[in-house]
This record gives sequence, structure tokens and C-alpha cells, in this order.
Amino acid sequence: MHYSVEIDRRVGPLVGQEDHKGLLELLDSLSNSQFRTAVYMLGERFALDLTTNAFWKLFAVLLQHDSKAFLVVMLKALAQRMERGEASIQDEGFQTLCHMMNEVDRQKTVSFLLPYLNDVDLVKHLFNCFGLEAHEWIPYLIKVNTLPCAFVLFSSLRYIEHDRDYLLRVAYFLMKRGDGLSFNLASLMKAFFGLEELKGTFSLQLKPFELARLETSYKAFCEKMG
Repeated sequence: MHYSVEIDRRVGPLVGQEDHKGLLELLDSLSNSQFRTAVYMLGERFALDLTTNAFWKLFAVLLQHDSKAFLVVMLKALAQRMERGEASIQDEGFQTLCHMMNEVDRQKTVSFLLPYLNDVDLVKHLFNCFGLEAHEWIPYLIKVNTLPCAFVLFSSLRYIEHDRDYLLRVAYFLMKRGDGLSFNLASLMKAFFGLEELKGTFSLQLKPFELARLETSYKAFCEKMG
């Protein structure tokens, strides 16, 4: 169940008053089914109505209490708040969360949030929050079909350009995805890195002078790849 009148009545006031100690005590007293309902309600209802500061505090408390139960549902709340302009991964509250997370939490957070980031600088900022180096970004970026992530992926490939086999694996992975952006990016990789052994029918036509611009200009990248 995603809603319960009783859970609403008992949890709502504690969240509104930021009585986190009382909230955790209540959560620990619930049955398994009640707890699952409370998890849904905290992420899908209460977390969406808080001030930004109160939201980050609640997220931190719940993450520390039980990250397996609360991480994903609170990340969904964060995504909705980001779309409404009511939270950002540049907030201090997000930095606090990053320091609290274990390795599994970090991986889940990066994978979950990347599709929601509509700015190249935000994509890079997310990775930097977790201290990931550019070559470590690639396994995350190849799974996301957005222009900001595609541009950052292309830039990141510079750090492994000496590893031709890896470049080819990335290109073939993109081609298997089959969407237009991924296929165009594979075509760009073939031209930029000279991957003549990459077989495929590519509709994207690139002139030599365009390659440097596509690497340095996000606007030019979007115009050609989008």
C-alpha cells in the first residue's frame, strides 16, 4: 500500500515538526507492511512538501537510519523536487549525503540521477561529488541516453584513447542500444578516434574541421547529434 490514513495521521505531524527522533522511533515500532507504506509515503508525499532545508535534513536522517529502505524512494523525491526547481545536487544538503553514503549507495545515486541532469556542468559535478575520475565516469554515462551525458562521455573518452579495444567496446555497446543519439555518438567515435574497424551503416556525416568543435562546444555537439 502506498497510502494509509493511520500512517498519515501518525507520521505527518512528526515530519512537519522535524521531530526526527520521534519519527525513527515510530518507524521502528511499525509492522513490516506498515513500514513499507510509511517508506512510500515519506518519499511520495511528505518529502515533496517540505522546505528545501527540511527535505535535506529528512533525507539524511532516513539514509543514515536505513539506506536500503529509503535511498531510492528519496532519490525519486529529489528528482521531482529538482524538476520543480526546489532542490539541486549543488545544495549543501546533497554534499552532506555524499559523505554519508557507502559505495553501493554512491553507485545507485549516480545511476539514478544522471538521466535527470540537463546540464553538462551538473553531470560533471555529480561525479566530482563522489571523487570519481573521468575514466571512471564512462560505465555510468554509456547507459544514459541524454545529450549532456553523451557530451561528457565523448569528452571522457579522451582519457582512455590509448585503449583501442575499450573504445571499440564502448562504440559497439552504443550501437547495440540502437537509438539515434547512441548510433551518432558511435559514428563520431569512429571518425574522431580513427576506429576504421568499427563496422556499421552510419548516417552522420562529419567533416574533419567539425570534429574539434564537437569536442569543445556543447552547442555544436547538440546541433549535430540531437
